[in-house]
Amino acid sequence: MKIIGKHNLESGQPGTIKLVVENAEDLWALYNIMEKGDSIRISTSRKVQLDTGSKNTSIKKNITITLKIEDIEFSPNSIRFKGKNISENEYIKIGQYHTDEIIVNSTFNLSKGYWDDIHLETLKRATDVTVMSEIVAILMEAGVSNLFYITSSQTVSKGKIIQSMPKKKVGFSKHEIKENKFFNKILNQFIKQINFENTKVLIIAGPGSTKEDFKKFLEKTIESNVKEWAELKNNLNKIIYTESSSGFKHSLQEILSKPNIKALIKDTKCIDDVSVMERFNEIKGTQPDKLFFGYKSFDIAYKNFAIDTLIVTDGYIRKLSALERKDLSDKIKDLKVNKIKVCQFSSLHFTGEKIDEFGGICGILKYIVEEISELGNEENNDEKEENDLKKENKNENSNKIKNENLKKSNKETKKEDKKEEKGNNTKKVKENNKSMPQQKIANKGNRNVYEEEEDYYEDDDYYNEEDEYDEYDYYNYNKRK
Repeated sequence: MKIIGKHNLESGQPGTIKLVVENAEDLWALYNIMEKGDSIRISTSRKVQLDTGSKNTSIKKNITITLKIEDIEFSPNSIRFKGKNISENEYIKIGQYHTDEIIVNSTFNLSKGYWDDIHLETLKRATDVTVMSEIVAILMEAGVSNLFYITSSQTVSKGKIIQSMPKKKVGFSKHEIKENKFFNKILNQFIKQINFENTKVLIIAGPGSTKEDFKKFLEKTIESNVKEWAELKNNLNKIIYTESSSGFKHSLQEILSKPNIKALIKDTKCIDDVSVMERFNEIKGTQPDKLFFGYKSFDIAYKNFAIDTLIVTDGYIRKLSALERKDLSDKIKDLKVNKIKVCQFSSLHFTGEKIDEFGGICGILKYIVEEISELGNEENNDEKEENDLKKENKNENSNKIKNENLKKSNKETKKEDKKEEKGNNTKKVKENNKSMPQQKIANKGNRNVYEEEEDYYEDDDYYNEEDEYDEYDYYNYNKRK
């Protein structure tokens, strides 16, 4: 990021600065400087309605507007913002909303009612050329490769390759064919992605022999066609091979902590952050009471003059209210005056991601503070109580769910039982109907008329109509027959 001009840019004062965004890295820094309520003056284009008499037509006009920012969104390629117009303009009324974006090569004026030390420190780092040295890391193991682009404030994944690999055998085998394809993909990937002019060092790391096999493959490829791979050959001195525990992102801190890697990138901010993180993890493992986590613990340590190193992420700072931010900014300024180390990590960097896991603000103490230890114990007890309550609630909910399920299952079983009873009854009726003897009453041509015997049940007494005939009916019946 480049400063073109500035007016009254001092801590604790209102001021204006004119900036040019030079690369995508600048966008994250700018996102951490811009806030709701700031004013931005920028050249843009806007559709304008023209009244030509018979028809209303719209055309795009290039205009310069000043907006009071109400909303800001970050993406890797732009910062999108929305606000109300606060300056007289021919094509847009005062108070009318407009949405615009800042991209690489955008030029604009940014005005703030209050510039604090955190704003100015972020701006200083973003405009300092020495912190923009770029590091590229390729982490690989059998069948897996990850390409990372590491700057002062971001760790960006630029590509991943996954390929199934057969078992290694003696002599030329399927494994060697697959491995050559795998290495060829890695080579083509980083040739497309890496700009060797801006890259200070290319680290190739991983466990086992995969990186060494890739080195041999790379040398053979360059020898086979020197002209085609001339640029790569001229930059071979930037490539360093080193061991790592895996081919994935979490191994980056381990790699950048090595003395030989530190020596190559010693003038970058990235390596300073890694060194602080390494010391923090070391104390965490040996003397955890000499660390503090959270704003309450920080405030206690500050009042007791016990801070050795303060670590805070830009993501944490962005979440603070104006009063909280001012309080933190004043304390940071006081710490720096007293030569206390203050580190601001980027939430997009792998070091910042780790600190965000601890709440976004933490640090190292000069000596153990009992009040902080007690606060930690209280917080742990509170967490245990919360966890116990959550478990109880879960058990209660699970019991309720079980009871509801039992009720539902009971209802369903009752319904099924009723269905079965109905089914059985209908079956019995059908069977009884089938078993009933049929009496032939009349035979007229091909037509047969039958009358079924009817059964009656009354108070468990059974009788049949056929039993109730008299002698006269019997005589007449035989006579007709």
